[in-house]
Amino acid sequence: MTRHILVPVDGSSHSSAGLTYAFVSFPDATFTAIYVIDTDRDSYRSAGSSQTNEERWRDQGERILEDALEVADDAGVDLETILEHGTPHSTILEYIVDQDVDHVVMGSHGESPIVRPFLGHVSEAVVRRASVSTTIVPEPDSALRERDLPGRILVPVDGSEQSLAALEYATTLFPDGRFTLLHTITFPFDTEPGAIEGTYLEPLVDDLTEQGEGILEDALEVVADESLVVETELQFGEPARTIEKLAQQADFDQIIMGSHGRSLPSRIITGSVAETVSRRATNPVTLVRGAFTEGE
Repeated sequence: MTRHILVPVDGSSHSSAGLTYAFVSFPDATFTAIYVIDTDRDSYRSAGSSQTNEERWRDQGERILEDALEVADDAGVDLETILEHGTPHSTILEYIVDQDVDHVVMGSHGESPIVRPFLGHVSEAVVRRASVSTTIVPEPDSALRERDLPGRILVPVDGSEQSLAALEYATTLFPDGRFTLLHTITFPFDTEPGAIEGTYLEPLVDDLTEQGEGILEDALEVVADESLVVETELQFGEPARTIEKLAQQADFDQIIMGSHGRSLPSRIITGSVAETVSRRATNPVTLVRGAFTEGE
């Protein structure tokens, strides 16, 4: 099982949702909440104040971490907190390596002590550069608490080792979930499947469909466990848009997918697709990086 979960916090409801997701999803893990004071900000004293901005941000960081401890206490779990200085995403990435973090859970965006958002660009940088798997939570804590996690889990697959590792991750860590394995068929040209019927391109559709069905069958072999609830879905379309649309329309509770996958002509779960889904999805998205082993 996953051992050390890092949750960056900034006081927003989205970062609080990251804590909630982590506590519910990984009850046996060790948790650390990190708040990073951005050293790139000005630290001058405001008029009429004896404190520098840095001192006020430290006070705020300490209050935010205290709030995180209250969330942990309500959930009945132990939480370590850490206050750091630096560029937020770089500091988080360094902490992942230095402290042997296994997984990162963070809000897709949040609120900083000034107007500009804190976790928008930070979460994207962590998703792109982290050496471990990450979960992005795009909804506020109140909405996340309405989900019965692990719930319905959408797992896009394309036959790549990384997408199968994500599938193994999902079914091993969340055996009580209800899984849908999705394979998306993408044409190398812009057209609808119905427009191809009766044309010389129809055999191409048949071949791609047969390949897709084979990929889903191979994925089912990875989860050959009668106790798991698993169904499959084969769709035509642009991968990221198809994943996002199905997740919304079918009311999935979360998406778990590989951080990268096959390249052309079988491109389904490429790095850019994974990043796009993590940016646009309205439910939690976990991007699994590297091979999964039960000892994680």
